[in-house]
Amino acid sequence: MVVVDLERNRPIGEIAVGRRPNDATLHPDGRRLYVTNRLSNSVTVIDTAKGKQTAEVSVGAEPHGVLVGPQGRRLFVLNTGQNSISVLDTKRLVETTRLAAGAGPWSLALHPDGESICVTSARPDPAPFREPHQSELTVVAPGPERVIRRPGVAEANMMQGVAFVPGENVALFTLMRTKNLVPMTRVAQGWVITNGLGLLWPDGRVDQVLLDRPAAAFADPNDVAVSPDGKRALVTSGGTDQVAVIDVPALLALVRESSDRRRAELLPNHQGTSDRFVVRRVPVGRNPRGAIFSPDGRFAYVANALSDTVTVLDATNFAVLAEIPLGGPEALTEVRRGERLFHSAGITYAQQFSCHSCHPDGHTNGLTFDIEADGLGLSLVDNRTLRGILDTAPFKWEGTNPSLKRQCGARLAVFFTRLDPYTPEELNALHRYISSIERPPNPNRAPEGLTPAQRRGKMIFERTTTRDGKPIVSSYKGSSVGLQACTTCHRGPYGTTRTQVAVGTDMWFDTAGPDFSKYDLQDDDPLGRLGLVYYSQRPRDLMQLDVPHLNNIYNSPPYLHNGAALTLEEIWTRFNLYDWHGVTNDLTRQEFNDLIAYLKAL
Repeated sequence: MVVVDLERNRPIGEIAVGRRPNDATLHPDGRRLYVTNRLSNSVTVIDTAKGKQTAEVSVGAEPHGVLVGPQGRRLFVLNTGQNSISVLDTKRLVETTRLAAGAGPWSLALHPDGESICVTSARPDPAPFREPHQSELTVVAPGPERVIRRPGVAEANMMQGVAFVPGENVALFTLMRTKNLVPMTRVAQGWVITNGLGLLWPDGRVDQVLLDRPAAAFADPNDVAVSPDGKRALVTSGGTDQVAVIDVPALLALVRESSDRRRAELLPNHQGTSDRFVVRRVPVGRNPRGAIFSPDGRFAYVANALSDTVTVLDATNFAVLAEIPLGGPEALTEVRRGERLFHSAGITYAQQFSCHSCHPDGHTNGLTFDIEADGLGLSLVDNRTLRGILDTAPFKWEGTNPSLKRQCGARLAVFFTRLDPYTPEELNALHRYISSIERPPNPNRAPEGLTPAQRRGKMIFERTTTRDGKPIVSSYKGSSVGLQACTTCHRGPYGTTRTQVAVGTDMWFDTAGPDFSKYDLQDDDPLGRLGLVYYSQRPRDLMQLDVPHLNNIYNSPPYLHNGAALTLEEIWTRFNLYDWHGVTNDLTRQEFNDLIAYLKAL
């Protein structure tokens, strides 16, 4: 933690905390500060008077947002890697309960009346094939701690920052609207990803507006802060290095005066309405993330993650007053330069999205994309995580890109930017950064080793014979499916042989599918919702697919190359009818559960 003197606008000290600190909250008595550490799975407690750490408390996986309850008795910690909320007793520093949250809980804000807490979710809920996704806002009662509402936000994802408007009982939260169900052919029209704000009203209704303008998007909105008088709000754009100044009364009036149909269909998609409530856009440092107003409302502060600075704004006219350096490195390394490129939307038309837009924190946004212009809903591609991707080449689900440079260069140019996005030097830097993205510690694997269930699952994973002693071979003659065991493809430190193999998981909507002209693809009857019957019975050449690595596979749903499996269990309960993708149909329920437990521990 960096301590800054706000009278002189300069740092005056640092306090050691855990790995990758993310968020902080102050106890109402002002004597304790709580900091979440994403890669330590912990919360650091700091004595503010002494400027020293007094305790470190274990919580769930990848803690992000943190907030002290209204009476100061409870601490709410968002476990982004486990979709849960840890509730801690602030006196005893022990976890008293754990609540279920949405997918990837990110930030939280206390209602002005102290009766509820609003929690955002970075990833959408699992959506059936060809169905629009939606994300969840989780509304929590601070005492007794329980979830009281789960409002859905249609077709939104990457909901991150959240803040309440004083006097209005309305929560504002950032969001993105990713058009993943249609072929990605609208890059040049600025309609692949749109960026905006959501509004949660007291009755649970949710509205959405865009912050984009035609030919000038507002990529990667990260945080929102509202002034003490409720008249202005700041929204940070990590992709365009800007802060949008929002006229809050004008925004609320625009939504309130709109008809129900306009609120449902036009406002979430219209790029021409932001001029009604966006006062100005202020350039700040690189990759602005957090924003906050001073308690007296005279100043606003913006944390610039990739400049290692804090921008000080005059909250009257929002002119930049100062740039506070936080003591970052003087030399710009190649890895840091690549990190800046990864988070910049300058490579796309109208700056509508960056690499971070689909890979937040180097991870995945949980969506499946229709990248090719080959027809609606065909050749879907599951978005894979970039964590720990070093040394797992080749890339792309078909395994056709031999290096990250090709994946992020030529492939990106063809499908995402329509022009060459990087110079050779920039591509080298981007490659270095992506290769450095870390995997978080796996909460399913204890320091002392595997549990009994996980050890039993490991034996099943490594077996080479069926229950009746027969060698595990393919039942599909003439194909390349004949694998000996799970470890034939998934072995070594990364759980991959880095080869392409056919395991029979391709379906009718993949490129190797049947003649679509005979079927109405919107009719479920002849093919089933996922074409399950047809894909399992038709004789054909099976698709060769890249063998994915299995490290931290527990936190990257959906699964399979097309995202058809919403959970690890579905890979073998729904899409392995003929035991082509490993032999699992002879397992008992307990054995199957043990296998899943082992996979989650990898």
